[in-house]
Amino acid sequence: MNTQIVITLCILAFMVVMLLTHKLPYGLTAMICCTAFVLTGVSDIKTAFSGFSSSTAIMVAAMIVVATQLSKTSVVQRLKNLMYKMQGKGEILVLITLALVTLGLSQFMGQVACISIMLLFVQTLQDDAEVTPAKALMAVCTINTLWTSKIPVAMGATMPGTINAFFEGVAPEYAIGIADYFKVAFIPVMLGLIYCVAGVKLIPDSDMKKEEVNVKEVKVLSKKHETVVFMVFAVIMAAFFLSDVISKEVQNIIPVAGVLALMLTGVINLEDVQKTICSDMIFLIAGMSAVSTILGNTGVGELIGQTVLNILGGHPAPMFVIAVFCIVTSVMTNFLSNMGTMALMIPIAASTALAGGFNVQTVVLVTAASSWMAFVLPTGCAGSMIAFGTGNFNVGQTLKFTLPLFVIEVVSLIVSATMFFPIYS
Repeated sequence: MNTQIVITLCILAFMVVMLLTHKLPYGLTAMICCTAFVLTGVSDIKTAFSGFSSSTAIMVAAMIVVATQLSKTSVVQRLKNLMYKMQGKGEILVLITLALVTLGLSQFMGQVACISIMLLFVQTLQDDAEVTPAKALMAVCTINTLWTSKIPVAMGATMPGTINAFFEGVAPEYAIGIADYFKVAFIPVMLGLIYCVAGVKLIPDSDMKKEEVNVKEVKVLSKKHETVVFMVFAVIMAAFFLSDVISKEVQNIIPVAGVLALMLTGVINLEDVQKTICSDMIFLIAGMSAVSTILGNTGVGELIGQTVLNILGGHPAPMFVIAVFCIVTSVMTNFLSNMGTMALMIPIAASTALAGGFNVQTVVLVTAASSWMAFVLPTGCAGSMIAFGTGNFNVGQTLKFTLPLFVIEVVSLIVSATMFFPIYS
């Protein structure tokens, strides 16, 4: 083991501790690591900060800008009107509508924004009904956690690129396509959706803390600006699904062209774009993209993969490897953030798959999807925090609802991943 590998491992150790403890913002942690690689001579500055010129990071930043504007269209208001009309037409029908609206909004906005809107609907339910506001909130937050960015539209279209950014430096030839993440996750999240609707009675009774709910109305765009947003969105999505005709570089730059169109037509201004470009998520993606490249260049990625295999028994069965990454990641994400768990586990998953001769896509996709099973504990994600906090739930009492779902998600994800992506590529 040479000096370069030792230094790299030390920097990685710092990164792991910071990602696990979240003592620093994730983006800041990534930038510190990139800077340390240059200062210690492990990498040159061009490579260490190449993530900022990565087509993936540029695409994700642009798509977040576009998706934010989509959340301001009249579609949200129409969904509100639909929910009000559903009142009094049967609790199950109302719950199904809540579930489907949550599913849709989860593709266009972050968890807090989505659940803030859904709280408007949940509060209209009767406290003495069989499905109380608190029960509905827990079901809605769980569905949101499972379905966030799963369908490859709007924010969901950024997820494959984000996943690729976390391991493309280790195994670039195994990059996942625009629909691969959705393909693997579809069966588990559909089962989760059905479970949340059918099993809502398993959620314990609780009095929702309505006084703590602070919901802000979304400012709706004008008809003219809304039309521009829809046109830009349609062009971007068409480009994403024409991968056989359009190159990846062109696909990734079209969202940027879309943002420029939104600026030129007055839908957004420079300040709106700057807020997104300077967000913690973008720095994390750019930094982790460079870190994964350095892992590949120094051989540390291969070393980590072989070490994990040795811990698992030298030559473990492929299904055992997948099961381990699925269970470890899904447990870990209930203590850490979704994105932090992905950033930490995906490079390790890719390195382990390479070392074992397994299909990298299979292990990476299982790990990525497992990072969003954060519905068991209130520490898992924003959705869980809101569900347990505003819903006033006791963790122990909710286990009869969350644990069966957790088992269903783990088992179905492993089956789904190996069905669509055979473990031996």
